[in-house]
Amino acid sequence: MGEERLRYEQALQRGHAALWQKQWAAAIAAYREALTVAPEEPEALIGLGLACMEAGRYEEALEAFRQLERLRPEDPAPVWRLAEVHQRAGRAAEAAAHYHRAGRMFADRGDLRRAIQAWAQAVRLDPGRIETLEALAWAYRQLDQQEAAIRVDLALARAWIQQGDLQRALEAVDAALALDPDHPQALQARDWLRAQLARRTGTGPLPRPTSMAESAEAEQARAEALWMLAPEEAEAPADPIRRALSQALRELADLVFSEEPGSFSESEWFRIHSLLGRAVDAHAQGQLREALAFYEQVRAAGLEHPALPFAIGAALAELRRCEEAASYLRRATDFPTYAFAGLLLLARCEERQGAAASAALRYLEALESLDQELAREESREVLRERYRFLRSWLPRHPERQAALLEGARQILESPTWEDRILWIRQALDQWTAGTPFRLTLADALLSPQGERVLLDLGQTYTWAQLGLFYSALEEALRILAGAPFAPLTHLILGQLLVWSRHIPAAANKFRILGAYFLHLEDPYMALAAFEQVTRLAPMDLATLERLLQLAQTLGDAPRALQAFCGLVDAHMQMADLEQAERIGREGLAWASRHGLPGSTLSPLLRRLVEIAVQRLDWNGAIEHLERLRALAPEDLEARWGLVEAYLRANRKDAAVQELQQLVERARAVGRLAEAARNLEELILLFPEEPALRQQAAQLYLELEQPEAAVAHLERMGEQYLQAGRFSEAQAVYRSLMRLNPAQAERYRALLSSGG
Repeated sequence: MGEERLRYEQALQRGHAALWQKQWAAAIAAYREALTVAPEEPEALIGLGLACMEAGRYEEALEAFRQLERLRPEDPAPVWRLAEVHQRAGRAAEAAAHYHRAGRMFADRGDLRRAIQAWAQAVRLDPGRIETLEALAWAYRQLDQQEAAIRVDLALARAWIQQGDLQRALEAVDAALALDPDHPQALQARDWLRAQLARRTGTGPLPRPTSMAESAEAEQARAEALWMLAPEEAEAPADPIRRALSQALRELADLVFSEEPGSFSESEWFRIHSLLGRAVDAHAQGQLREALAFYEQVRAAGLEHPALPFAIGAALAELRRCEEAASYLRRATDFPTYAFAGLLLLARCEERQGAAASAALRYLEALESLDQELAREESREVLRERYRFLRSWLPRHPERQAALLEGARQILESPTWEDRILWIRQALDQWTAGTPFRLTLADALLSPQGERVLLDLGQTYTWAQLGLFYSALEEALRILAGAPFAPLTHLILGQLLVWSRHIPAAANKFRILGAYFLHLEDPYMALAAFEQVTRLAPMDLATLERLLQLAQTLGDAPRALQAFCGLVDAHMQMADLEQAERIGREGLAWASRHGLPGSTLSPLLRRLVEIAVQRLDWNGAIEHLERLRALAPEDLEARWGLVEAYLRANRKDAAVQELQQLVERARAVGRLAEAARNLEELILLFPEEPALRQQAAQLYLELEQPEAAVAHLERMGEQYLQAGRFSEAQAVYRSLMRLNPAQAERYRALLSSGG
């Protein structure tokens, strides 16, 4: 490393250290020193901008991020930082403009989730930004988030009203109604706008009588107040519970017009029709007690339908008659159409009754159903095992119950729950790719503000993808400061350390995380953390032993065998073959006691073979190779090793027999050419063994390579002559005369001399 580069790296490290310790002035000085050496290094510019922003030196922060933007014109991150600085400085309009531009850049990259985050922030700062609202409405439509798009359309209509353009406002509302013609807020907005436009053009209704004027104004104000609410504050009619209830009422209403009485008489069916129609009508109008009375009569008349228990349970839950609601909702969860919403309503009821543990378990069940739907087939059993554990673990941890209740309620009962769940699943998969961690949706929400943490860490992931690991680590540490006891954040910090090749620090982070999971009484996550340590530090004997003990306790056979193999490898690396062999045999015995299938023993047996070979213990190698052959007869590589071991142990008959079987197997699976190559390697090791050359000659003849066959036969003849084995030599030369007539005279001479 050059002197200038070394000076830059040292200054950069001082800047990072000061920034992490919130020593803003020292960080600024160090980063400026680094920039005197390398004025266009992004790492130093990012650090300088962050330090200046935290110190309140906003103009300097803006200059740093502007310079970064010039260096990375296609990167939205500097534009986002400029928006943050303007926001900190109280310049809402400038901040909104930069958030809008960052959103456009994210959208150009195809990252609509981040684009929406930027545009939503711009609208929060400047609610009347029409171009941003239009972009938001477009993005939500691209992601098929209809309810969110409708809310933005209504916000856009409000912005046009503020500018006095009622016609454009009406167009925005019509766009919302194109997505959902029955949306109540959009319908109210359309009616209000049409009335305003009619008054302006003189085509509106006649003025109301004076006595009604006050009540009419109050009614209009109420209607206006409802649809003019901000998008995040208005009532959400499309959450999963309301959606399921709407479907239940539609199904029951359709049943009213059904002409198939089934087992009912005509008079009974007519009465059920009448009662059901009145029940649905009362329920739709919010007259819940009247609806329940009619529903009860329908049930008494003998009607059974999946929508009925859900509708009754929903009405009882709305009236807070939770104990009665629970029995109906449990019945509703037996039907796939209403299972998810039924679980959410059950959770809500149990929470209202103060049964937080039961409510958390309901949400857990709902999350598991989503995880199973999103997971690949090979991951589903792992997820089931994790949820089985969480069901027994969660009741012992009230603080985690509270986090799960809050997170699950906010997400699963929101109109955009499907998109939010999918995004969380994708984020978890991104962060844990290539690691032993298999996180569930529940794991993300068991940490306080789990969704928020994942969203904030999106910028961290962006920095890491760009290779700006110091900036990514800084961002993660800032987030960690706000959630110091969130295991998810520590896990992601460990992964960032891996990506930035800080392997000792990463291993230590996962060691600490494993211990923390044990403190939380979560051995499965501890197991994953310790396994990650062993991947990063294969010679860490203490962690390997801890992993082995934990896996044996949990009955996790694959990880236990993996730990046995890791310990064997570590001791082999230290040339402690005796200890390596002892652990390997102990692993085999443990596997046998627990009835594990033989195929799982292959990795340990291979290591024991290697140990025996290193110790020149050929009988020991044969013992393990014969066991491998019994477990996996199709493993030809191990069987070639067995032939060599037999020859090394001077067990030639066994070697020849195994070789013949190997060639037969290779012929059956079309691998004769590979067998010939392996045989050549054995001949190099045992050049004086005629049985090998004889088998090679037969193979080459079968492969239609007579020259190679002749070469081996000639060498065999020479060896027999030199050994005084004249009869065998004569047999070989007779074969050669048939194969190579051109050399017949030479072979006759050799036969004569041999005679």
